[in-house]
Amino acid sequence: MYAASLTLAGKALYADFALDFAFAWVLGILFQYFTIVPMRNIGRFKGVWAAVKADTLSIIAFQVGLFLGMWLYQEVIFSPGLPKTSAAYWMLMQLSMVLGFFTAWPVNAWLVRIGWKEKT
Repeated sequence: MYAASLTLAGKALYADFALDFAFAWVLGILFQYFTIVPMRNIGRFKGVWAAVKADTLSIIAFQVGLFLGMWLYQEVIFSPGLPKTSAAYWMLMQLSMVLGFFTAWPVNAWLVRIGWKEKT
């Protein structure tokens, strides 16, 4: 993103969010697919649909927390943003990921309760 100077709504951070979301969703679906299909012994199409159902809301909930945390420290607290080469940037990203964990927790609990995700 940085090397290509991509922006969304005039902000590189928002383009980062869009690309991060796309990668997270695709990887989440792939991981779920390769877990669900052997466990449930279902075909490809049903496996893809089960993976989409199991992970889409979870990824959205996680990304909401992650992006909120990143937006706060990049646009509000340290405006115009910390450099991606700084330790502070990466530490605050980790804290944002913890926030994402907590925003995804109730969604994942609900997905397990309704049977779209497996209880481990």
